[in-house]
Amino acid sequence: MAAEEQIFREFLETYNRIVEECFNRCVYTFNYRYLIEDEIDCASRCTSRFVNYNQRMAMNFATIQAKKMIDMQEQAEAQQQDSLPTIANPLNENSTPS
Repeated sequence: MAAEEQIFREFLETYNRIVEECFNRCVYTFNYRYLIEDEIDCASRCTSRFVNYNQRMAMNFATIQAKKMIDMQEQAEAQQQDSLPTIANPLNENSTPS
């Protein structure tokens, strides 16, 4: 449950950053109750850019994490393979039975 809450918090933080950034960039007149056409176009482009950027970032992060997980798994398997011969054959060639 804590992981889900953390993901949701991160989503909300990202959403709030996008809203604040695009509002500050695009909304410049407060003379009307609604946004004017230029402000709407600017806000649409701004949010689209941020969403595309975040999607690319998430995909790159997922790719990097997948590679790291594969590398860690390969290292663990290699360590396990290195330790297996000593466990399977505790008597070395140098040791002689008495």
